[in-house]
Amino acid sequence: MAERAVVVSVDLDEWYHCRWATGAAHSRWPDTAAVFREHYGGDRPGGELVGPTRRILDLFERHRLRGSFFVLGEVATHYPGLVREIAARGHEIGCHGFHHVDADLLGPEVFARQLGEARRVLEPLVDRPLTGYRAPNLLLRDWMIPTLREQGFDHDVSVCTSRGLLGKDFGHSHHADNPYRFRERFAQEDAGGDLVEIPLPTFPFLRLPAATGILTRVAGVRWTTVALRHALRSGDAQYYFHPYEMGPRPAIPLGLRERVFLRRLGPWMEHAVDRILATLSGWGVTFMTASEMAARVRAS
Repeated sequence: MAERAVVVSVDLDEWYHCRWATGAAHSRWPDTAAVFREHYGGDRPGGELVGPTRRILDLFERHRLRGSFFVLGEVATHYPGLVREIAARGHEIGCHGFHHVDADLLGPEVFARQLGEARRVLEPLVDRPLTGYRAPNLLLRDWMIPTLREQGFDHDVSVCTSRGLLGKDFGHSHHADNPYRFRERFAQEDAGGDLVEIPLPTFPFLRLPAATGILTRVAGVRWTTVALRHALRSGDAQYYFHPYEMGPRPAIPLGLRERVFLRRLGPWMEHAVDRILATLSGWGVTFMTASEMAARVRAS
């Protein structure tokens, strides 16, 4: 295999930000404020995010890699010290929006306003401008591009060119496993584009999600490593997951679909990510932050 690089990224959000819980048209709760009132009996979360995040930081330290953490503005308001700790331990902070809500429920004006709010919360915590973005639920629309550009973002890490799955349509007409430049459309490569996309590889031929913690838990470690190996044959790649996946299952009644979605949380997932990182190291892969990979794409 030619010299390749992988971005290992983390979405700093909590279990109640999953699409079945909040942020989508048919979610269980209308917003996170309702979760706080009903589940925590107050106006803030219970702090479950901290322990799993620190275990991720320790895991990254053992593998000697710098990760890219895409943080919700909402999460940063509740855990500013944790965001500072992530940055202080050498990792990159990117923006995940303010609330974890499908783009179609926001529209261009609200999206722009909330993106600016997230930047105003996050940038003072890390003392630098944010340049990387990941869309909540990986749902992108081309009308987002001018706003991202205007607010100083130069790379996105959200594209998943999977087939629609369980009612979720990613909306991309092309198939891309490796980073590329673009300008006016997320799904249209443009060698002269000013923006960089770092997509999430899908499983070969089947075009189903693969390089995500959710599919690692549901389909197994080999599902993920096969997809990453296939993507790395043609270029660089990305893998991402969430802290809540290394924590306990939420203590609420769950339907069958939700139980499948939340399969293998906790120690199983922590061990799985450890195995995936060890496998990548064994292949001779270099770990990069998202901004480093974006710079690599521009220089190529």
